[in-house]
Amino acid sequence: MSTIVSTSTATGSSGTIYMTGLSDIDTSALIEAAVEAKMAPAYRLDTQIDELDAEVAGWEEMVSLLEDLTAATAALSSDEDESVYDSYTSYLSSSGVDDPTDYLGSTVDSDTVSAGIYEIIVEQLATTQKVASSEMAADTELSLSGTITLAADGYDGVDIEIDEDMTLDDIADAINAVADDTGVTATLVKTSDGKQTLILASSDTGTTFTATDSSGSALEDLGVIDSSGDFADLLQSAQNAVLTIDGVSVNSSSNDIEDIVPGLSISLYGATDGESITLEVGQDLSKVLDSVDAFVEAYNAYRTFALEQQETDDSGATDDAVLFGESLLHNATSSLYSLINTSVEVDGESYTLASFGITVGAGNMLEIDEDVLEEALVQNPEVLQAFFQSSGSTDSVDLGVTSLPTSVASGDYELVVTMADDGSIASATLDGVAMEISGHAIIGPDGSDFEDMRLVYTGDEDATLTVTVSQGMADSLVSTMETYTDDLLADKIESLEGVIDDKQDRRDAIADSAADYEDYLIDYYADLEAKIVEAETLLAQLDALMGNSSD
Repeated sequence: MSTIVSTSTATGSSGTIYMTGLSDIDTSALIEAAVEAKMAPAYRLDTQIDELDAEVAGWEEMVSLLEDLTAATAALSSDEDESVYDSYTSYLSSSGVDDPTDYLGSTVDSDTVSAGIYEIIVEQLATTQKVASSEMAADTELSLSGTITLAADGYDGVDIEIDEDMTLDDIADAINAVADDTGVTATLVKTSDGKQTLILASSDTGTTFTATDSSGSALEDLGVIDSSGDFADLLQSAQNAVLTIDGVSVNSSSNDIEDIVPGLSISLYGATDGESITLEVGQDLSKVLDSVDAFVEAYNAYRTFALEQQETDDSGATDDAVLFGESLLHNATSSLYSLINTSVEVDGESYTLASFGITVGAGNMLEIDEDVLEEALVQNPEVLQAFFQSSGSTDSVDLGVTSLPTSVASGDYELVVTMADDGSIASATLDGVAMEISGHAIIGPDGSDFEDMRLVYTGDEDATLTVTVSQGMADSLVSTMETYTDDLLADKIESLEGVIDDKQDRRDAIADSAADYEDYLIDYYADLEAKIVEAETLLAQLDALMGNSSD
């Protein structure tokens, strides 16, 4: 009698391969069950880590949306690097011509231009000098030879060799090849079937040129010059552009005039026949409008996120509402809602966003009445700017505010100035904060509440003065939201990531311990099965002996 034992191999979670089935005991199942029991705390930690990861992702999305809102709002704030109020453009209008842009174009450099209104009359355009040859056969060797010399005013001129086998195309190519040195270009015009005319022109408007036969008679044979050396067919004389700006005559060799007044350049397209075009340089209202649109869009994007975090279903908060009930989210949203309802006093009158057509609608979303906003921009752009930006004033003609950072809150601040014996400023404090001194400038020190604030004092005596700050809505929002994104939310995320790392370490330790336990069980059950098999074999042998004895 023989016994057949069925065996198989199994792989543990640690990668250990072992043999099972040597006995009737399902050791693989026993090991798996024991290891799973050991791993149960790790699985609970996995769930907790997943939940925390989702919460961190929620906070990170909130930070990203608030940063977008801050960036959009910064364009409307006092931030000198971002502000759109210092961007200028030009506007054209005329009662004498149908479309001023057919006659005049303009560009401005916002860094150097100043607002202003100018009356412009274009009397004539600058033109190039143009001459024509006689009509010649196309694609035919002209049997001309000699040396021609071309030179426009201000150019050295070049001698160009003409060979007998050159066509009119070849001659034009030779002229254009040295146009940078001569200031003269060549163009071919098909004037009839099989016939072409060579047109020579100065490269620059307002510039004349000369053309001579230095040797031979190629130009004369082409009909460009006559026997006396004059141009045979002068199509157009070179002339300068002539215009008046506010009655002042301007003469230009080019139709593109840079810095006709500092920061303003114009291009002339046609004479206005005595009619005037009004060119106004002013604030680029389209950029302000675009910035307001961007602010509203960014606010509504954050508001949509905040609403999603409040959503519930029959079982409570929805799966996407990972920040449901979080006080930090509630506080940020409440602060933001309070900020958009801010009232700012400008010239003794109070204004809110609604004053400019920006109102709170369903779900506390912002809505824009474009007509009201555009009218406010056209009629009183300085009021909208003063609403969004902070402003500073003082109670002394000897003290001025030249730079005001977005972070300085509204209020009255006491400035104490102490003068030195030589008449210079010895020291100054603003609400008890020691300020830096540079000549007449009083500067907020780095790291203080007044960092980047700059005052100028021109008095010659010790003084105690008052600086009054009215913080604009955009400045308030930027300052408040940066507190959330840079401090509160950053600290929250860092704290959660620390908790996640701690739980992950604990989870990994449990998994390592479970793997070690699995290895122990594998060895234990392998030894046990081996002993069982050995005992069963011995028993079978005894049974066999006993059976033989009975016989």
